[in-house]
Amino acid sequence: MITVLVTMLVLSLLALTMASLVTSTAGSLLGTRNNAEARAAADAGMAALVAKARQTPDGFCNLSIASADESPDPPVYQAESGDCASEQVTFTSTGHGSDGAQTTIEAVYGYTEPSLPGGAGDMVFFGNTTFTQEVKTYSLDDDLLSIVIPTGDFTCMATIPGNILLGGDFYTKGNCKIAGGVAAGGRMDMSNAPDRVEGSVTMAGTGSNTVQGSIGGSLRTGGTINFTGGGQRVYGNVESAGDVKLGNYRIDGTLTLPASKTLTMNTGIVAGGISRPSSVTAPTAPTFDSWFDYSYKASDWPGFTVKTLVNSGSGPGTCGYYNNWPAEGWFDLASLSSPTVIDARNCSNLSANSGKNPVVAVKTDLVFVAKSFDLTYLTINSASGNHKLWWIVEDKTENSQPTCSGGAGNIMINHTVMAKELTTMAYTPCVVSVHGTSKWTGAFYGGSFNYGGGMTFHGDPIALPGQPTGEGGPAGGAGGAGAKVLTAVISQRDKG
Repeated sequence: MITVLVTMLVLSLLALTMASLVTSTAGSLLGTRNNAEARAAADAGMAALVAKARQTPDGFCNLSIASADESPDPPVYQAESGDCASEQVTFTSTGHGSDGAQTTIEAVYGYTEPSLPGGAGDMVFFGNTTFTQEVKTYSLDDDLLSIVIPTGDFTCMATIPGNILLGGDFYTKGNCKIAGGVAAGGRMDMSNAPDRVEGSVTMAGTGSNTVQGSIGGSLRTGGTINFTGGGQRVYGNVESAGDVKLGNYRIDGTLTLPASKTLTMNTGIVAGGISRPSSVTAPTAPTFDSWFDYSYKASDWPGFTVKTLVNSGSGPGTCGYYNNWPAEGWFDLASLSSPTVIDARNCSNLSANSGKNPVVAVKTDLVFVAKSFDLTYLTINSASGNHKLWWIVEDKTENSQPTCSGGAGNIMINHTVMAKELTTMAYTPCVVSVHGTSKWTGAFYGGSFNYGGGMTFHGDPIALPGQPTGEGGPAGGAGGAGAKVLTAVISQRDKG
């Protein structure tokens, strides 16, 4: 009898223990499911917030979204971005599962904020433009250069410490290294694997884009993307409004394309996951100020003494005093002690190409106005301090586009040296034409650009009287170029 009672007691204890274990396991499984719901909701919130941020240029700071706006029942999320500071912005997403389960995740993204120096760019050309390795560009400070091509394509075959903004198509054809980003109204053909854009790339055109090199930021396109690189990568996110062929390519961020479009993975890798929304908004094409027509007026230059040259004779005050041997007019610039305009519009052109190879040190600001310029073998240094020089070929036709007619001509830069202490502008509705090793500090603004020899260019903001400077963002020269652009993720973590 005692044995039976002991056996029943032991069995009862075992039964109670088993019941407790079953209850505990069921509760644990339920809690795990609720936590998984919360984590999935947080991930969904983060993906939705980043996607919205990328479609909201210059508006992703202090942004917020919530799935509860559509459904109050869990799982739900709330996600928001913080202030933009030090080129970083923090995204936080909190997901809620059943029975109060909650998970919060955080990601820090970088962003770029392209600058637009004076004249809406350090170099502005209204026509197809090519930079080869002979075109060496630099900045005088930590800011990137701004290369602006409002109408035309841009071909990169050089190292460029700048941002490229253009209305047409963007090409790289070897030896291309761009330290900033690229925004274009057309398509991209990046045809060499070693080519690289450090910043983000935006192509608003609906055509086909070929990417063989690397992109340090994110990539957005309005058309299809064919990644053809062997082991190259995009370090940020990729968003396409068309089909995507990934090839042997790696995307560190997320890949987003419409559910109706075709994704061909091949051997490619998308580390951040793939999003297939019902639609993807194509990027907006950059906008630009129209061509700045400038016709010289003495009243634009208060405080400047005007010296008007005549087209006869050979002494001081004549065109020949500059254009002919021994080119004494150029050397006389050293004697000027106050701001001066050299008005050479009566001359057929203003030339330093007489064989004398003038070298002169100036000590004041100078403006040169002529029908065209040949600055062959002209060297201008500074005798004291920093000064400004303008070389101006007028555009008298007020039609908001470069008009190379009516006597207007090119600015020839051929073995020409403008010292770094001189901030110098070349303005012509015709061609800024480089032939021979030259040095220039300042800005170019031309109907087009022709490279026929080496050039070292240091960008330094300078503009004409009344010319939009482009500083301060979209209100200036190049509409969308001043907007903040989200780049790659810097760090991410679970907050609990």
